[in-house]
Amino acid sequence: MPIEIFSDTVWQMAWGERAALTGLLSQLTPARAIEIGSMEGACLRQIAAHSGEVHSFDLTPPTLPQPANVTLHTGDSHQLLPGVLAQFAAAGENVDFILVDGDHSPEGVRQDLEDLLDSPAVAHSVILIHDTANERVRQGVDAVRFAAWPKVTYVDLDWVPGRMFAEPSLRDELWYGLGLVLVDASADALARPEVFEPRYRPTAPLLGLAKTLWLAREAARLADPDGDPVGVLTAELEAARAETAALRLRALALQDELVHLRQVQEHLDGCTAQLQETRAELSAARDGHAHERERREELDRILTEVFASPSWKLTGPLRAAKGALGPRRG
Repeated sequence: MPIEIFSDTVWQMAWGERAALTGLLSQLTPARAIEIGSMEGACLRQIAAHSGEVHSFDLTPPTLPQPANVTLHTGDSHQLLPGVLAQFAAAGENVDFILVDGDHSPEGVRQDLEDLLDSPAVAHSVILIHDTANERVRQGVDAVRFAAWPKVTYVDLDWVPGRMFAEPSLRDELWYGLGLVLVDASADALARPEVFEPRYRPTAPLLGLAKTLWLAREAARLADPDGDPVGVLTAELEAARAETAALRLRALALQDELVHLRQVQEHLDGCTAQLQETRAELSAARDGHAHERERREELDRILTEVFASPSWKLTGPLRAAKGALGPRRG
């Protein structure tokens, strides 16, 4: 018996990704969803089938017909997305589900994700990122400092691992892979654990290393079909050099992350100092109000004692007579 999500010949996702996405949507049943990068619109139709309303962002409209609950935003997501998110936020509306599959440049992927995480409309949301195994996409995703947003509670960039292609048109290219980001603005940011799962090594870098080793051995085999051990060792040396270069790039990325975290810490220190200053001002104001209240109470006590004194009572008729005469006019 054919299964719809596996028989769709237009949908540009691997079968495992299709199953993961539709399974998640069937559990989540989002009232409001966003897809960045819709292409022909096969995946968009699946999202719409499980959602109340869907907003699609792409440079061109999808070629497949879409249901009535889909709103198309045709143009650059970097220009259109922040405005739509601002409208949702102003109306107090939340975006429950987002699929990021648009601009595949490192800068573009990073901007889409940061625009989403910066928005108050993404407060209780599930974000999926497609093609996290691709080197350029992964570079952009890795540049996002997810932990800097307290509302981000979990990140798995290799939730569904990617693939290295063997077919001639995409031979030895890395594609596919679904990353998962969970957002919960109501969670206690101080009590949250590490947002990344510490038990596992990231899959995409391992795929990248496997690709480097594979290409090096393929080059050695073509250069020396007889399998000269020297050629194999040379290939492995080249692979080791490539791995070293990758580690250097990772070290640079970590240094950049450290600088970013220091900036975040400085910002938090500034906020803490400002909060302490505000608390001191409030405390001083409370002390001032307390002093004024004590002064008023003292004056009330003095007036009460004056009004109750014998002299005030004895002079009462004189004050009354003076009031009755009133002021004299010439």
